[in-house]
Amino acid sequence: MTRIRHQSLDCSPGCAVEATLQLIDGKWKGVILYHLLQGTLRFNAIRKRLPNITQRMLTTQLRELERDGFVLRTVYPEVPPKVEYSLTPRGRTLEPVIMALKAWGDEHTVFKPGAADCKGQDEAFLPVIASFSVAE
Repeated sequence: MTRIRHQSLDCSPGCAVEATLQLIDGKWKGVILYHLLQGTLRFNAIRKRLPNITQRMLTTQLRELERDGFVLRTVYPEVPPKVEYSLTPRGRTLEPVIMALKAWGDEHTVFKPGAADCKGQDEAFLPVIASFSVAE
């Protein structure tokens, strides 16, 4: 369940940033949103794109994104049940944010050779930290 950091978000100019991060907080929400930018996906299609996520965590993250109005869950009355996930208009408004995060990651992340298939994503990249310096 999402943590509530402040009961009221009128504390400072940075509260809008905190409120936004609170809505898309979590290890997987941004990645789920990124994949849904490409179109409607079924649950197992999302799972295949995120091999390191558990079924329970994916379900939890999708429910939170649906609750917050970013994802639309469509259930078709079939046997077996068919469920599809897509972005709502509100979810589409996050596209520039998600794409900015991707662009930043592309620029500041060095991928190991052979990691292009994104298998074992946690081990596939090393953040670039040598290029940063602290101003004295």
